[in-house]
Amino acid sequence: MTGHGTVNGRRIFLFSQDFTAFGGSLSNTHAQKICKVMDKALLVGAPVIGLNDSGGARIQEGVESLAGYADIFLVRCLFSWWTGVSIDN
Repeated sequence: MTGHGTVNGRRIFLFSQDFTAFGGSLSNTHAQKICKVMDKALLVGAPVIGLNDSGGARIQEGVESLAGYADIFLVRCLFSWWTGVSIDN
């Protein structure tokens, strides 16, 4: 799932991977959606919230799904550079 909304009046963008849906596995299509929502957040200067409960890449898609993780990582790196913030624990 991806989307946008407000928290305490501040615009945010978000994405999630839910383990109850296909084990939360990342498909190439979902990776593209995550990258798109992160790009939109960059355009308007809004934070991104990611909720990740995933079993990993969708094995049925092979390396295409793994490439999705690389695409997400690239956008995250650009986002962190632009904001100077990364909130990984």
